[in-house]
Amino acid sequence: MKLSILIKDKFSSISNYIRLTTKYIGGVCGLIIYSFPAYIFEKKDKKTIQKNFMSQVYFTGNLALQLVSFVALALGAVTIIEVFTQLSKLGAIDFIGQILNIVIIRELGPLITAFIVISRSSSAIATEISTMVVSNQIDAMEMIGIDPLTFIIFPRIAGVTIALVILTIYFNAVGLIGGFLVSYVTIGMSFDIFFNMIMNSITFADIVSSILKSISFGLFISAIPIYIGFQAKSSTYIPVSATKTVMDCILVTIFLDIIFTIVIYI
Repeated sequence: MKLSILIKDKFSSISNYIRLTTKYIGGVCGLIIYSFPAYIFEKKDKKTIQKNFMSQVYFTGNLALQLVSFVALALGAVTIIEVFTQLSKLGAIDFIGQILNIVIIRELGPLITAFIVISRSSSAIATEISTMVVSNQIDAMEMIGIDPLTFIIFPRIAGVTIALVILTIYFNAVGLIGGFLVSYVTIGMSFDIFFNMIMNSITFADIVSSILKSISFGLFISAIPIYIGFQAKSSTYIPVSATKTVMDCILVTIFLDIIFTIVIYI
């Protein structure tokens, strides 16, 4: 009798978890899917929406620029040092370009940039939205005819996504520059030789992969904090929303990275 009750409770908890997870995924995807058409068909006060969009691009991109620059330079430099140490023993220095391409452009460029944005912008968005919900600002906007989907949600999703794409391209470029500087100092490699090695290693699939990853990362790491923020019921949930956002965004980003890598390269 106890065993049957235990099994029943177990299945009940599993089904409840599946239901909540499905609702969570559907809610996040719904924000992404419906916010863009809502903006397109919005007929009033688009200047305000565009202003909010540009503010979000600035907040996400410009304020993260310094950290992105430092991390990208360090990654490019460390990668070259590690690679050169090993490849010089094998007489395979010509593979430097391919390894830099794999490490920076294919994988760590989009991934690390996304993590930086998650730590700075996603947690801030979750806190902001939670505060607006708890203080009834969202309800007040709806009462005066302002659609949160177009004035609150779209600018943040579009702004974070555009900023992340730009930051990823910037990260890749700075990372390669860091690799060149170390190559020049350590082995005296000229810019022409380094540039040709990189260009011969990068394929169209690498560029597409990096951009598609940054777009998908941007869409989800902006929609997730918005969805979590809208679940706020009291002020005590505000710090919880920031923590949950960071954890969920990191997990989703890693999952998406694996999916894109498998689809494009395997």
